[in-house]
Amino acid sequence: MKWMVLLFTLISANASSEEKPPELWSWIKDLDKSKEACEIQSSYVLQSLHLDNQIENQHGIYGNVKSNRVVVKCIAISPNQSKLLVAVAGNDRNSVEIVRNKIIQSIN
Repeated sequence: MKWMVLLFTLISANASSEEKPPELWSWIKDLDKSKEACEIQSSYVLQSLHLDNQIENQHGIYGNVKSNRVVVKCIAISPNQSKLLVAVAGNDRNSVEIVRNKIIQSIN
């Protein structure tokens, strides 16, 4: 449920009443690493994408890449396995897809 709230927050942060709804691209990926390792790698990957206004808390990592809003969340499955949840929202379909794909490909 918290993940859905985060997605709606992500969408509403980029939408205004006069604009078309933003594109929202997401992905879920299983990782053979701990939640902590997932969070560390996610933070480094987002920094390499020049994430502005990066905020890390118990709900995930948030920020902006150019005009796109990004959220990344790592969930523990077992001591050595986790799930990576990525969502990117913005008004330009191509840039949203590129940012989402770059994050997913860089975290393994």
